[in-house]
Amino acid sequence: MTIKKGVSLYSLQDAYGRGGLGLEGTVAAVEEMGTQGIEILSDEMIRGAARASEETLAEWDAIMERHPLERVSNDIFINSSLYKNRWLTLEEQVELLSADLRLTHRLGFPLVRIVSQTDPAVIRPTLPLAEKLGITMAVEVHAGMSFDHPMTEAWIKEMKEVDNPHVGLVVDFGIYCQRHPRVSTNYFRETLGVNEDVIKYIDDIFARGIDPRQFFPRNPDNPDDYEFPEELTRHFHTFQDRFYAMMSTGYENTSLDTLDEYLPYIKSFHGKFWEVTDEGEEYSIDYGRIFTRLNQLGFDGYVCSEYEGQRFVLPGEPITDLEQVRRHQELMERHLSDGKNGGADAAQNDGK
Repeated sequence: MTIKKGVSLYSLQDAYGRGGLGLEGTVAAVEEMGTQGIEILSDEMIRGAARASEETLAEWDAIMERHPLERVSNDIFINSSLYKNRWLTLEEQVELLSADLRLTHRLGFPLVRIVSQTDPAVIRPTLPLAEKLGITMAVEVHAGMSFDHPMTEAWIKEMKEVDNPHVGLVVDFGIYCQRHPRVSTNYFRETLGVNEDVIKYIDDIFARGIDPRQFFPRNPDNPDDYEFPEELTRHFHTFQDRFYAMMSTGYENTSLDTLDEYLPYIKSFHGKFWEVTDEGEEYSIDYGRIFTRLNQLGFDGYVCSEYEGQRFVLPGEPITDLEQVRRHQELMERHLSDGKNGGADAAQNDGK
């Protein structure tokens, strides 16, 4: 049983696009970092996506022959809000998902990561095709929508009722965040002028060992809306102050005990990170603590680097996505064996 290192090419969208690497250049770059596997976003990186031409598919085959990394997951999006005036019907969503399953099979991936907020009603109509193709469908448990979010709970309920190995979860490490990402804080401070009192209030919540999503009462009619206390709202001088507080609910400090309960359903992890510091650790997420628990539970599978710090790069400054992913791969390498032999390191890193 071992944790394997992968990279989601989501992390390198700037290098892929503006940086001019393209698909093969990006795959080659992560191969040089020593990663074992990759995730792709077929909607972005496979021309035509589910309607890709044979020429495009042959080009993909050739890239993977030259760079034989393990294919971990195809991260897909069911665009249920495709039209301005209506949501896609269930039948339309099933049709889109079925097309993505066929593409994923053709590309050689065993797993599709389905984006959060996907209607779990798509599971049963598409399950026969997934079984036929040998593809697992896993919804992402993402920060802001952890295990207790109504839509995540609905997927889990259906997943348990179906009780099929082709249905599961991909868990994002952003739900195990112990500090507000400081690159985000700095972006809001420098570009939007967010009030320092609001910043301190949010940081103090994390310092108590909880997170804003747990701390703020929720609107009973909308689980994604929060009711802020007067001791915070008195510091709201601009829209940006309120916006910062609302965005802070997207960083969660979920108990690691959730891994004990849900690991049998977890197909892979997104190793979320915003900033690997010069000291070689992620500023907001304690990887040693998480890897210790995963090793103690006997997890055998992929944790794929997923960089989101690029969205907080200040105007005029370079996006160092390649360097950050390289640092993150090195970080994970150092923690791969945490907790395997018990002892002081396991005791130190284990926690709720």
